[in-house]
Amino acid sequence: MSVSEEQAPVEVTLRGEVGDSARRYAQEKVEHALSVARPRVLRAHVVLDHRHDPAVPRPARAEATVDVEGTTLRAHATAPTMGEAVDELEARLRRRLVQLQDRTRTRHRWTGVASEHEWRHGDQPREPVPYYPRPEESREVVRHKSFAAEPMTIDEAAFDMDLLDHDFYLFTDVGSGEPALVHRLPEGGYGVKGAASEEAVAAVTHEPSPPQLTDAEARIRLEADSEPFVFYLDAGTGHGRVLYRRYDGHYGLITQE
Repeated sequence: MSVSEEQAPVEVTLRGEVGDSARRYAQEKVEHALSVARPRVLRAHVVLDHRHDPAVPRPARAEATVDVEGTTLRAHATAPTMGEAVDELEARLRRRLVQLQDRTRTRHRWTGVASEHEWRHGDQPREPVPYYPRPEESREVVRHKSFAAEPMTIDEAAFDMDLLDHDFYLFTDVGSGEPALVHRLPEGGYGVKGAASEEAVAAVTHEPSPPQLTDAEARIRLEADSEPFVFYLDAGTGHGRVLYRRYDGHYGLITQE
């Protein structure tokens, strides 16, 4: 199957100090990764961002968003050079495509390698995202995403988090009906916040009760702690919310409807 005949072309957006040679290299590497995709890729968009900053050891960032017949996959990587970031991006994207095919073939939401509850081990640890050192007084919530959280198991939430290459995933625990969050641990494996099931207790780390906070209180907590996000319940509605740090130094907010 040729990419030109069957797959959508790879769109590449350049930001910062990135040249056309990096564009061509990213197109070639991502097209190669997508050649294993079944079913067909409907859209593939890559963003390459490099901003010279001596204080940031991994200034090159590459991220990809791929639509595989209605299923969204994402992957991102940071590295000292753009070539290294694109190489890591290709490897991470290829792994997600294989996982999607495994799920489609077996009709199971989390297939992992072989064992049950593979989410306890999770993806390979990766380098943390270097946050732009934006002054606290200039930080804003620049992205707000609200969604109806579908009830699911922790296995399902962990699998979807992995496909999207996120560091956390907000969902409704199918056992308790309450807001819950699965998240990556720096040393590898997954932790769980909010779910009360036996499955959650078996996680590497488990925190059963998120705090009730206002958005302002969550921001104070995020700015005071070294954690990349704060999971909390809206003080008025009880719905789950996550305030998180973006790599550009601003904040993002995810809320349940």
